[in-house]
Amino acid sequence: MNRRDFITATALSAAVPALLNQAAAAPRKGTAKMKVLVPASTPEEMAILRAAAPTLELVPFQTDEEALELVKTADAVYGFITPELIRAGKSLKWVQQSSAGVEHLMDDAAFVESHIILTNMQRAYAPQIADQALGYLIGFTRGMSHFIRIQPKQDWPQVQTDVVLDELPGKTLLTIGLGGIGSEIARRAAAFGMRVLATDPKVIERPLTVAELHRPEALGSLLPQADIVVSSVPLTKVSRKMLGAREFAMMKPGVLFINVSRGGVVDTDALVAALDSKHVAGAGLDVTDPEPLPKGHPLWTRNVIITPHNAGQSTGVARRRLEVTRENLRRFAAGESLINVVDKSVGY
Repeated sequence: MNRRDFITATALSAAVPALLNQAAAAPRKGTAKMKVLVPASTPEEMAILRAAAPTLELVPFQTDEEALELVKTADAVYGFITPELIRAGKSLKWVQQSSAGVEHLMDDAAFVESHIILTNMQRAYAPQIADQALGYLIGFTRGMSHFIRIQPKQDWPQVQTDVVLDELPGKTLLTIGLGGIGSEIARRAAAFGMRVLATDPKVIERPLTVAELHRPEALGSLLPQADIVVSSVPLTKVSRKMLGAREFAMMKPGVLFINVSRGGVVDTDALVAALDSKHVAGAGLDVTDPEPLPKGHPLWTRNVIITPHNAGQSTGVARRRLEVTRENLRRFAAGESLINVVDKSVGY
């Protein structure tokens, strides 16, 4: 994903006025450069970041403790942002979160109401997470999880009766949330010949890969139409446990459910009950509630493919994170609006 993709995709749906960003980038009297903390990285990566914003002083840090000390005089910080780090940074104007999710910061009312700009890594993790979502789907429709389990038997049955082998063309997939992850899932699903439905509170223009785009209020009318339901929404006060017994009952019998967002979006007990009744035929989960999923939990023994919250890991994510950070450093130094700005009033 190139820089233009990031800029165009977010178009800076940012709710923060450009004037505030310009104020953030204004040099302080008596200092030559504004200070930005960044995690220590390779000399090559540091050179890339410094070249993007030569008027900024980039200060690497090694540990959380070091960051808490250095942030006291910093204007901005990039890394895994915590409430403690924000409270210690008395001069902070901008914080760049290293992940897409920022729900752990939204309970800090003082931060939410402050003028500190929060940006995240939305879309940096989207391609590989979408790949994994389709991996679960193929795992179920082509019986991959079944065949992997029986492979140690070294048996080659002439007639396969233990699993139903299905195909994707013609099926309907509903993605709840059409942000970075949801839009990448839609692209892949459409390429497989599926009809894609989507809900999103912010996206206005329907992508070509999506047959129908609706507001979240339409979820109840869309759930019965879908053969596959995918959760790709951020975890907010509104989305917490948005998929419960009522929503699972609305889904088509035999539906496949995939969650690559946050475990808290789902009522886990309701999902287990839907799996037990076979109303939900199978689930692909990269996230759970609770997480980590404890030993002995019912989900381990249901028709579920579980991965340990690793869908966001890939060989390409470091490059995309670097690209977002580089672009935002350039913009911060130049007094321009930042990309991937989080609307703190809604939590994404």
